[in-house]
Amino acid sequence: MNFVKHLLTKAMVVLTAIAIVVGCNGDDDNGTMPIPEGLTLHVDVDNITATTAKVKVTHDDDAAKSWLGFVTADMSATLQELVAEHIAEGFDASEIHSSRQYVTILEGLEPATTYKYVAVGCTKAGVTYGDITSVEFTTLTNSGGGDTPGDNLAGMKKNDAWRVTYVGSDTVEGLVYDHVVRVESLDNNHYVIAIVTAEQWATESFKGMCEALLVDMLDYLNRYNEENDTLYTIADMLCVGDGYDAFDIIPGKYRAVAIGITPDAELSYLYAASEEFEVMEPIASEAYNEWLGEWYVVGMNNAVCHVNLTRDIANRSMWMTGWEGFDDLKVKVEYNSELNSLFFFSQLVAEDYDLGEKYGAADIYLFGCDEDGYFYDNAEGYYYIGIAGILDDGGHAIVRYGVGVSDYPKFEQMFFMAYIDGEPYSLSLEEDVPTYISIMAREDEYNDSLQKSAKREITLRKL
Repeated sequence: MNFVKHLLTKAMVVLTAIAIVVGCNGDDDNGTMPIPEGLTLHVDVDNITATTAKVKVTHDDDAAKSWLGFVTADMSATLQELVAEHIAEGFDASEIHSSRQYVTILEGLEPATTYKYVAVGCTKAGVTYGDITSVEFTTLTNSGGGDTPGDNLAGMKKNDAWRVTYVGSDTVEGLVYDHVVRVESLDNNHYVIAIVTAEQWATESFKGMCEALLVDMLDYLNRYNEENDTLYTIADMLCVGDGYDAFDIIPGKYRAVAIGITPDAELSYLYAASEEFEVMEPIASEAYNEWLGEWYVVGMNNAVCHVNLTRDIANRSMWMTGWEGFDDLKVKVEYNSELNSLFFFSQLVAEDYDLGEKYGAADIYLFGCDEDGYFYDNAEGYYYIGIAGILDDGGHAIVRYGVGVSDYPKFEQMFFMAYIDGEPYSLSLEEDVPTYISIMAREDEYNDSLQKSAKREITLRKL
């Protein structure tokens, strides 16, 4: 299991690679940016099933140019009207992309329905530029339900020379992993090992998933080579003969799959799959349980947040509420059992959160701010903002920057943020958010001279 292959982001499992996009710290009050010149996008749709379709959007222009993509069933309006209406209704930040080669699987479509995927150059503020491109497609008629794959396996060929087995906990190259997949091969075809959920296997286009995975592998490889000045090829990421790989997956039902990919970076469309297996949630360790409960977080600026940590997935993650005084916003926190530490990371916290009559509803994110006052968007995936380590007495912990990644920004705060009309706003004043290094103390250890935080009125601050 070479390290390049092992570091691969498994695109068919929700395990996102760390990526950072730097945003402005708000010195420009009106938030205006130069509007890029024209952009020509190319859109293709294939691997259409009754409820899904694969969309690929490409262009040959500057990779920094952003664009808007969305799907609609409105066949009567013009493209200009569709774009204007979509932006006026308040588009989701996740619909803005900065990629020259973008692949996604549309899910939740209605059977036997005609749709249109629309793409146009667009800034985060909702200003469009360039040509509007669209492609129409019609989903298939639903031929029935059940857990048995139907037309979603179209275009793939089962390879009887591969036997895929989920073995669970196993030792790989001297290290013990919880979730190991092994492949026995009787031929010399190259392949990669991946995991799909049982629901994906039963309902989505497997061919589309494989094609999207190959695109992600190539994108990852290009970024890795650029960042590390290496010359790895797709062949370095593939298995031939007997193979194995280890995965980090949450409780649920899955299948392990071998997907045929040639050393020339082409799909062979060969596949093999394991029997369905279920990953059960482990029993929570004593160290994990020690983190649960109420804490006070006191920053170097004396700002205080009263937070409550509750169980999510034992020994893997937990939920934090109360940050900035918002008990109704839940932040997911990673738990590292080896370090007995918590990792805070950027994420979408809530959708359509009510900000009152003036601003209406908006999606809320948790973002980080570095020591130079720059906040970091997470359009390309989540990033770590800070780490909390518990002290020996069990009643105190510290929150600081330090995630063991070289050349990483030095964050000093994490805060809630909302995009409103394409512009970023924090929900609190800067001085109301604890700065690192922060001290965490149990409620019974808390210094009563510092005021306990409470649900406050939202104070929007433009970033």
